[in-house]
Amino acid sequence: MSAGDSAGKHADRGAEAVQLLAGMVDFGLEQAEGLLRRARGVLGRSDLHEMVADGHEELRVRGELLLGRLAPASESHLEAVVRRAAASRQSSPDA
Repeated sequence: MSAGDSAGKHADRGAEAVQLLAGMVDFGLEQAEGLLRRARGVLGRSDLHEMVADGHEELRVRGELLLGRLAPASESHLEAVVRRAAASRQSSPDA
């Protein structure tokens, strides 16, 4: 293998790396252009406020469901006090 062959292989690898990088940049720009096009379409809708409100409500409900699965609902302090008071009235002979 001569010095010229090895220099040619390095040049080919360098050209290939540049081509790959250019391809990735082109792909990224194409994806960004598509996202901007869709964003313009969404922002141009007349029902945008309703879409945002629906999305907000859906996220809130999803959060509520997740918290309900992860952390069991605890009894309210006031409900416990009322329940104890009602139980003590029922057990006392004056009631």
